[in-house]
Amino acid sequence: MLVNVTIAAEDKRFLEHHGVDWLRTIRSTLGYFGGSSRVQGGSTITQQVIKNLTGNDEVTPERKVQEIFTALKLEKNFSKEQIMETYLNIAFFSNQCYGIQSASKLYFNKDISELNVAEAATLIAITNAPTKYNPLRMNANEDYGWGTGMEENKERRDYILEEMYKLQMLTQSEYQKWLDYDVQLAPRKDVESTSDGLTALTDWHTDQVIEDVVTDLQQEYNYTRAYATKMVYSGGCRIYSTMDPDVQKSLEESYANPATFPDLANAEYPQTAAIVIAPDGSVKGMIGGNEKTSNRLFNRATQSQRHPGSTMKPISAYLNAFERDLITWSTTFIDEPLTLTENGKTFQWPQNYTNTYTKAPMTVQYAVQQSINTVPAQLVNILTPQVCYDTLKNKFQVSTLHELDATSLSSMALGGMTTGMTLEELTGCYQIFVTGGKYVKPYTYTHVTDTEGNIILKKDTTQVRVVSEETATVLNRLLQTVVTQGTGARANMKNETGITTAGKTGSSTGVKYVNGVQVDIDNPDLWFIGFTPYYIGGVWMGYDIQEEISYYTYPTPILWKNLMLPIHQNLEAKDFEYSENVQAMQYCTESGDLATENCPSTATGWYKETYIPSTCILHRGGSTVDTELEDENDENEDSSSSNHSNSSGGSKRPSLNRNDKTNKKDDDDEDSFWNSVSGLFGSKRQ
Repeated sequence: MLVNVTIAAEDKRFLEHHGVDWLRTIRSTLGYFGGSSRVQGGSTITQQVIKNLTGNDEVTPERKVQEIFTALKLEKNFSKEQIMETYLNIAFFSNQCYGIQSASKLYFNKDISELNVAEAATLIAITNAPTKYNPLRMNANEDYGWGTGMEENKERRDYILEEMYKLQMLTQSEYQKWLDYDVQLAPRKDVESTSDGLTALTDWHTDQVIEDVVTDLQQEYNYTRAYATKMVYSGGCRIYSTMDPDVQKSLEESYANPATFPDLANAEYPQTAAIVIAPDGSVKGMIGGNEKTSNRLFNRATQSQRHPGSTMKPISAYLNAFERDLITWSTTFIDEPLTLTENGKTFQWPQNYTNTYTKAPMTVQYAVQQSINTVPAQLVNILTPQVCYDTLKNKFQVSTLHELDATSLSSMALGGMTTGMTLEELTGCYQIFVTGGKYVKPYTYTHVTDTEGNIILKKDTTQVRVVSEETATVLNRLLQTVVTQGTGARANMKNETGITTAGKTGSSTGVKYVNGVQVDIDNPDLWFIGFTPYYIGGVWMGYDIQEEISYYTYPTPILWKNLMLPIHQNLEAKDFEYSENVQAMQYCTESGDLATENCPSTATGWYKETYIPSTCILHRGGSTVDTELEDENDENEDSSSSNHSNSSGGSKRPSLNRNDKTNKKDDDDEDSFWNSVSGLFGSKRQ
C-alpha cells in the first residue's frame, strides 16, 4: 500500500522505466530552456534517491545529465524494491525528520505497518514540499498564499488519492472512503513547538551534538553533508552525548529569567552565548543565543568567531612566559607602550583600557588583575608572536587561527586576531588551569554506534599536557586575584558557595560603518571566562553586526555569576588542587623581589621552585641600593635599550635571576631562548 501511494504521488511509471522517465525529462528540459519561471521537475524516484544521497540539487543541465546517467546505472545494479526502500528511508518529512518510519512515529505515533491509506498519503504528501505540506505548521503564510500546513496537506493528499484511483490502485468506494477520512495526528502532549510550526524544539547542546556528529561522519567516511545528516536522523545511530541535563536545564531557566541579564545603556540588548565545560573537556551545557525559536539555528557559542580581547592573555603571553621561567608572580614591568616601526612609521602601542599609563613599575600580578595591556604586549614582543601562535595551534588546536596571527603582536598579546575565536574553543583552553596543565579539545559526545551496536565514531578524550603543573598552578592563583579584587570581582561565588572562583575578563575594539564611513568602536565583544574546581564556564556578549556595547557596570562577570551560581548552588565547598612545587612567599611590592624585614610594603606571591626571585636589594639594611650599584645597572640598561629598541620597559625593570635549582629537563633550545631574552632585563644578579 505504501509503495502504491508513493508511486502515485511521485513517479507513476516507476515500475516501467529504467531510471529515467524520458517524457517528463523532455518536458522539464523544454521548460528550462524556454525560460519558464515554473519549470516542472522531471525526476523519477530513482533520480531523487541520487539527489538525496549526493546532496546535489543544483538546477543546471550539466547536473541533470550526470544524474540521468547515474540513474540508468543504478537501475542496472539494484532492484526496484531496493531503490524504493532507499527512497522511503532517506526522504525528508519536515520537522528535522528523515525516513518514513520516523515520520510515522512523529506524526501518528504508529509503526508504518499500522498506517492506513489516508495516513500514508498524508506523509508522502510532505515530501513534495516539506514546509508547505508540514501538518504541524499551524499558521497560514500570506506571502505565499498558503493556508495552514494541514489545509495544504489535505489538498495534496486528495490529489494523491485521485491519482491512485486513476491508476486503479483504489476502487471507487475506497477512493471515496479515504477522501472523506478525517486524518488525526497524534496528540502533541508536552511537546514544545518552534515558531514556524515545527515540533520537538531541541536544546542548543543537542543541536551542536548533531552538528558535530554530521561533521565527523563527513570527515571519517567522506560522506556528503546531506547523507551524513540523513544517517543521524534516520540511520538508527545511537549518539552518546556529554550533556548534563541538570546543567542544560539550569542555563535555560536562567535565560528565561530577565533578571539574569545586567542592565545596559543600549536601546536593543545584544546577543549573548554561554557554555559550561567539565574539567575533562566534556561540554555539559550551552546556550547559542538569547532566544531559540527553531532547530539547528546559528549557534553563537560554537560558530561565531569574535576577537577574544584580554581573555587571550593567560593562554598566550603569560602562559608562555611562565612556562619558560621568563617571569614570576612579582616580576615588574614599566607600564608604558612599546615603540614600534611599521612601513617606515614609528608609533606607540598599545593603549591601556583607560587610555593612560602610570610610567611606573608594576608587578605581573597587578597587570593580570587589572587587565593592563602594556605588560603582555612587552612579553609577546620578547617571546615573539610566533611562539604564542605555535602554542595555540599545536597544543590547544585552535581552529580559527590565521597565518597573519603568527606575526601579529596584537593578535597574540591582546586577542586582536584576524578572525577571532569561538566561545567553545576559548573556554576549553582555560581547562588547563583546573587540570594542572592538561588539555583535550572540548567535545559534545563520546561515541556513536550503528543499529547493530558497532562503534562508528569515537572521540579521543585523552588529555595531554600543555604546560607544567607548576605553571598552571601559578596562573590559576593569578586568575583568582581577578575575581577577588580585579576586573572580574562581580563573578566571585566564594561567599555564596565556599567554592573558589577564578577567571578573566575581555573586551575588543572594532569598526562599524556609518553612511559608508568606517568608524572605530569600543566593546563590540565582551567576555568572561571563569572556572571553579567543578566547571569551566564562558560567556560572550555582542551584536551579530558589530555595534558598541554601552554599560553602567562591566556586565559579563555579572552574567557569568547569574548563570553559574545556580549550577554550583548545591555543590560542596571546594578549592582547586595545586602543585606542591609552588611556594607562597612574601615579596616587596616596590621591587618585585623577595621581601626583607626592611621592605615597607609586602604581599604574598606564588613561585615555582624552578624560579624564585632574589632578595630585595632596594631595602637592604633599611636603605636603598647604593649609588654605585644603581649607576652600574643604568649602564647595563642603556646597553640593553640600544640593542633592543622595540622592547619598551625592558631597560627599566629590576633584573631577574633564575634560581640555581632550574629544572634539568630544560633542553638546549630553552637555554638558548633564555640567553637571547635575559639581556633585555639588564644584568643578572649573582
